[in-house]
Amino acid sequence: MEVADAMRKMVDESGLTRSQISARMGRYDSYISQLLTRPSVPGADTVAAVAHACGYRLALVPMDGGDAIPIGDASTDSDASNATIAQTRALLTRALANLDALEIMDE
Repeated sequence: MEVADAMRKMVDESGLTRSQISARMGRYDSYISQLLTRPSVPGADTVAAVAHACGYRLALVPMDGGDAIPIGDASTDSDASNATIAQTRALLTRALANLDALEIMDE
């Protein structure tokens, strides 16, 4: 199976919309749709991030039955957390910039 076909199957079988998967990755709504229609093959880190968002794990599995080597597991969680933090920070910055005045009340 080609990488693009495997990614489509993974996305379709996840039970999530493409927008939900994009959001889980901290990306814009149409990210997954655009990724799946590109003529180029995404890198292993991108495939691992999509897999993680869909509830899968990408790994190299030895043909002799040895232990699998996960790809992107540790960094995927970190990248998603960093993206969520960055999005939250951007939203708060915009919200604060739109305030005419900020009043802090002591109790």
